[in-house]
Amino acid sequence: MKFNSESELVELLKSNLRSTFQRKNVEIFNEVSFGFGVADIVIFDYKEFKNDNFYRPFLDHFAINVYQIIKNNKVVRFDDLYDTTRSQKKLIINALITLIECEYIEPFEDGFRIKNHYEKPIKNSFAIEAKLKNWKQALKQAYRYKWFAEFSYVVLDAFYAKPAIQNIDMFKKYNVGLATLSKEGNLVRYYSPQKNKPYDSNMQILLYEFARKNYTLAK
Repeated sequence: MKFNSESELVELLKSNLRSTFQRKNVEIFNEVSFGFGVADIVIFDYKEFKNDNFYRPFLDHFAINVYQIIKNNKVVRFDDLYDTTRSQKKLIINALITLIECEYIEPFEDGFRIKNHYEKPIKNSFAIEAKLKNWKQALKQAYRYKWFAEFSYVVLDAFYAKPAIQNIDMFKKYNVGLATLSKEGNLVRYYSPQKNKPYDSNMQILLYEFARKNYTLAK
């Protein structure tokens, strides 16, 4: 039997994954976007934190960009940030205040420097693209999730999956996992990707901030 729609596939997949990841500190979210398409499912495997990392102010994309600029230099002056970002001074000031409050940066001489490096709140992140049968489009989309996630997967309706399985080398080439799900709930993995550092460090931190915010809201 085959699925009637992708939404039906996604819902059964989420139910299956919840049964698989029953251990503490694993959360599953659907339709997560960070500028590289909308991932059908994202899974976070949280760390056991003993500090206040989860309860610090949350960083937006601009604050993350300012953090990265300062991290990549010994000392950065305000004028340097203004020239580099070409953004409003108020926006830069707000980002600096947030980063100082989070204790990621500190004033130093006539500028700012790193005080503590960003500590990621999760062990692993998984992004999944679910499709009925268009495996080429699914692979293309799942590859884009590698910009922010450490593992990326395609999950197809088992009824239509034969062409993708016959082209498993394409998934291995791009290090994207391949699995199938039947309407009866049988989930089969054909290729498990290697863990890779996300391609875009800003998007990676934005994903971590999403995870941190949702973890905090759940407490």
